[in-house]
Amino acid sequence: MRLFAALDLSEEASEELALWWQQAGLQLHASEWRFVPRENWHLTLAFYGEITGGEAERLADALSERLPGFQPLLLRLKGSGVFPSLARPRVIWAGVEDARPPGSLAQLARCCRLAGHATLRKRGAKEDPFRGHVTLARARGLVSPLRPEMWQDFPPLPDVTWLADTVRLYQSVLRPEGAQYRCIEEFRLKE
Repeated sequence: MRLFAALDLSEEASEELALWWQQAGLQLHASEWRFVPRENWHLTLAFYGEITGGEAERLADALSERLPGFQPLLLRLKGSGVFPSLARPRVIWAGVEDARPPGSLAQLARCCRLAGHATLRKRGAKEDPFRGHVTLARARGLVSPLRPEMWQDFPPLPDVTWLADTVRLYQSVLRPEGAQYRCIEEFRLKE
């Protein structure tokens, strides 16, 4: 099974982001981009890839041991962008950062990654520095480069904050119509 650890958006944050994306997404060609359904929006902390059932149990145990040291995080939407670059766009995202305490989001992501390293005995495919984001659209094959001035035409991202108090371990089931996510375990962050 394909697993990842993530934080969900609050209903208010999801609603505000959806309103913003209705305007910003108009600048993209639907033939080149597949929009991620709102119900699939999340903030990935660690991607573990394909693992077995026994590995999933060990991973859940490692997360339950490591996460109690974390308090709920106050998060906010901040900026938008493209991975890997405007010249070779593959993903369009809305940024997420911690409003308090500073650096806590990156520390939580590192903790989730380390839980995977310790239990799965392998490094994840994605070892890039952590960049908190919500994926909004994925390229359908090769797409045209994006113009830098396009970002100037995007409306400003709404200023919305929310309290994230639960890390979820999700299973990603790939289907022709897109991925479906199923929560298989959750871990509460406590004050």
